[in-house]
Amino acid sequence: MSEPIKEGPVVRPIVRTGINTEFGELQDDPETLMEAQFGDVLHVPGFSEMRRAYDLAVAEKRTPTPLPVNLRWVRRTKADGKPTNERTSVVQQAEYRPVKFTDIGQPWLTEMPRSAVKLPDGTIGSGDAVLMVQSARAAARSAVRKRLTWQEQNNANATGAFDRAIEKAGLRPLKGVNPESAVEQGTPKTN
Repeated sequence: MSEPIKEGPVVRPIVRTGINTEFGELQDDPETLMEAQFGDVLHVPGFSEMRRAYDLAVAEKRTPTPLPVNLRWVRRTKADGKPTNERTSVVQQAEYRPVKFTDIGQPWLTEMPRSAVKLPDGTIGSGDAVLMVQSARAAARSAVRKRLTWQEQNNANATGAFDRAIEKAGLRPLKGVNPESAVEQGTPKTN
């Protein structure tokens, strides 16, 4: 007589496998493959981690910690490779300043980015770009301006779409009444 079948989950051994590439099989931890410093040429140690933590908190509906600064890589050459300060001048008007090598050690710049070098003027560059920083206050102003512009454009698009739909439907206003689309902002008042 055979033994009774035992109930329960079947335990199977984990078989470690790799990813085949033209250079052979990569037997690496999948988490390592996703580390920002290896996959993101724009990764800035300190700030990039802060940014990811902020985005993750928003995605998980938690209160995020505000970012202390905003960083941006800004081109310093034209398409033909000739040096220019056009882009850096534009972002300086938005209160950005070049990040200096002496800024390393700040919470938002814990070490030199992997692809970056110290330029002769003491700034940090990578390829044809220079790293620039904007204070949290200036970044907040920029974000609000961007959001208001976006809302204005979308409201204009929505209003125009409504007006075109009325016209396309062949609707005509009653005598003395002009059909309008109105965009209300804010919380409606309750009496």
